Amino acid sequence: MAMKIAIIGAGISGLTAAHALARDGHQVEIFERDNGVGGLISTFDFDGTRIERYYHFLCGGDHGYTQLCETLGLASRIKFTKAPTGFFYEGREYGFSTPLDLLRFTPIPLMQRVRFGIFALEARLKNEWAQLDEIPARPWLIDRIGLRAYEVIWHPLLSLKFGQQYEQISAAWIWHRLHRVARSKGKMGYLEGGTGLLLDTLLADIEAHGGTVHTNAPVKAIATQGEKVQGLVLENGQTVEFDRVVSTVPLSVLADMLPGHDAYAQQLRRIQYIGVVCAIFKLKKPVTNNFWLNINDRRTPCNGIIEYTNLNPLGKNDNHIVYVPYYVATDNPLYSRSDEDVFRQSWAALQLINPGLRDSDLIAHRVFRSTHAQAICPTNFLRMIPEQVSPIQGLRLLDSIFLYPEDRTQSGLILHALTCARGI
Repeated sequence: MAMKIAIIGAGISGLTAAHALARDGHQVEIFERDNGVGGLISTFDFDGTRIERYYHFLCGGDHGYTQLCETLGLASRIKFTKAPTGFFYEGREYGFSTPLDLLRFTPIPLMQRVRFGIFALEARLKNEWAQLDEIPARPWLIDRIGLRAYEVIWHPLLSLKFGQQYEQISAAWIWHRLHRVARSKGKMGYLEGGTGLLLDTLLADIEAHGGTVHTNAPVKAIATQGEKVQGLVLENGQTVEFDRVVSTVPLSVLADMLPGHDAYAQQLRRIQYIGVVCAIFKLKKPVTNNFWLNINDRRTPCNGIIEYTNLNPLGKNDNHIVYVPYYVATDNPLYSRSDEDVFRQSWAALQLINPGLRDSDLIAHRVFRSTHAQAICPTNFLRMIPEQVSPIQGLRLLDSIFLYPEDRTQSGLILHALTCARGI
């Protein structure tokens, strides 16, 4: 039986769910707060280049992304290549892609380099992770690879990203970061035509099957009668009736949309998030030859840069695209700094890495922010995750936390959205 279904949020989860539900014959409407679609994979015109506000890439096991592209006729555009990674430690750049690179990584003792290599291999082969949910990442990493290796390689990632909460992050979350990349065996992927092509094709498919996408349409509340969904209340005061509601917004945001369901809302608010500030540069030349460069240098507060065009070369007139991300809590002073300050700090970091960069090499730059970039995953996070089928009849949840211990990949979100649609 066809139903009238509302989806809150037009990110990859919401669009994928809408695509599947509309194809099944349901009447689907998406409500998006922003003036465009995509959420964290949204795109913008960067001095003539359509590019994502925040970087993304594919790994070899990202089957959900491939499955969606096959349905949309885009599978032939998925490309994989060897994407070199590096490590910039205290003023010097090292290769960090191969076992030989690791053996040459002199900032840590030889035996700890060997231990790290064995550790990465085990992460690729290991699939059982539930017990790691109960263990803090920091002591687990020190035990497995040694104190010096932890301080050089992992401490900047944890401490800069999670601030005062870094010692509570679960080992399971770290394990999956290693597992996904190691399983891909050095190959990274991208969609020829970019995320913009995927978003355009998804939108066209949704509309072709009768779905509707409303932008600039924030949702104020989910209307319920007792423990059953009745529809949505929009910020403009309009109430729209629906048989089912799928929420793809962060759970703490959803909690504010549930008046009269205080106990359930409080459960959802247990999940905390960090934000992201991301500076993007278009340059006349690359900073390095790496796609991903980890950074541990006391002179800069960023812990990595992503040179997107070293993975996806784009067009000959698109020059070189570089992302400098800062994952921070929204109450961190960095989150509130002006775009100009973030640009200056980030440009200085790029010139520290490559002293040959001149101001004349800078073509364009932008800074973007998002308040809910990633959930914080402390130990025993599994116990905090609510059911995707909520106790409010007719309400289903989609959020990156349901990927745990996976780290909010497009592919994982697509698979969960398709599963959600099948369940409905």
